[in-house]
Amino acid sequence: MIFEEMKHPERKDAFLRRCREAVNSDPAEVEAMAAYILTDRFDADLQRLTEGDWFFEPPNLILLRKGKSQKRRKVYSFTDENRIILQYLAFMLLNRYDGQLPDSLYSSRKNKPYWQMYRTVRRSDPHREKYVIKADIHKFGESIDPEILEGTLEQWLSDEPEVRRFIMWLVTRNVYRRKGKLEKGFTSVLPGNPTVAFLENIFLTDIDRLMAENVRICSRYCDDIFMLCEDAGTAERLMNELRERIALFGLSLNEEKSGIVSPGEAFDLLGIRFTPNAMDIADNTYAKACGRMKHRADKICRSVKEGRITREKGVELMAMHIHEYFYGPGEEDWVSWTDRFFPYITTTERLKRLDHLSQECLRYVATGRRTNAKYRCRYPEIRETGYVPLVRAYYSRLEKRKEVLRGGVI
Repeated sequence: MIFEEMKHPERKDAFLRRCREAVNSDPAEVEAMAAYILTDRFDADLQRLTEGDWFFEPPNLILLRKGKSQKRRKVYSFTDENRIILQYLAFMLLNRYDGQLPDSLYSSRKNKPYWQMYRTVRRSDPHREKYVIKADIHKFGESIDPEILEGTLEQWLSDEPEVRRFIMWLVTRNVYRRKGKLEKGFTSVLPGNPTVAFLENIFLTDIDRLMAENVRICSRYCDDIFMLCEDAGTAERLMNELRERIALFGLSLNEEKSGIVSPGEAFDLLGIRFTPNAMDIADNTYAKACGRMKHRADKICRSVKEGRITREKGVELMAMHIHEYFYGPGEEDWVSWTDRFFPYITTTERLKRLDHLSQECLRYVATGRRTNAKYRCRYPEIRETGYVPLVRAYYSRLEKRKEVLRGGVI
């Protein structure tokens, strides 16, 4: 039984080791986890769950803005100790059942990173000669029907009745706090709950099988579905069948983000834009970076105008923000924006635009002007802030990669 296994010292060590080795992990947070997990109180709490004493506090509902739109995304935040139990449970579930998940599924998988799809797609369709199905499920995590989920859990967790009952209690309690006030309302699988990745993975395995039975190249990452089709007829048939199957689960497609992409047309897949001859930064990734730069520049300029910081300090803060956003804080195991995208893109088109925007933001902060007057701040002054152009960093990394392939020493 999973709750009993979670008490074993070797399982605890494996979980904490995974947390320490995780991308961009916070050492202080991991140590706080250890301070709770490695105690008798933690084991006692697991025993309470085994006996059906579900003591979890109602989570806090947080509404996060989605980009520049007025839409809000629901996220539920748990108390520290409740969250740690859920994180540990998610670790156990994902480990135990990973081998039973379809090969086309890439979200939260062991030894199956999403970037494998980039190379698979490029090798399979290097000149964009095939049809692409791109589908996005509308509000997936907020719309999963608990009754349908219960049937799915009965299939997957038939030998884990305590865990199954606990999860169903958690997602059907429909009680949460908002701004300190206790409220009731449909919560679905509680987006933000650490077990959501496992629940979303198993909920749509029927869709994964549909794809695998009909096309050779396909993938699903949470609610993002991709299929590579040989002809228009196959693409149309599968798109219609996908809509019908999705509807059986009480879900629908986000039609603005779903459709068939014809040969020769560009499409985005997990942050990368595929064109007939290149791989670039995806539209949403590019727009998000632009929005972050502009927002920070505006915020810093307001602080300067209100006299809270000097203009020189503002320029320093803007340069620091640009560097940390793209290159990270310089910690050894940190995976930065450039680490995420540089290994896969084959063009610098959008990097050039981001470089231009970064320099414009620095000039705006340095001068307080958006007109041509901002060019009083010359490039040598920008360079003195420590600013590193993305294009230069990209080619520097590419050259180092070539040296490695040639057997050079870096």
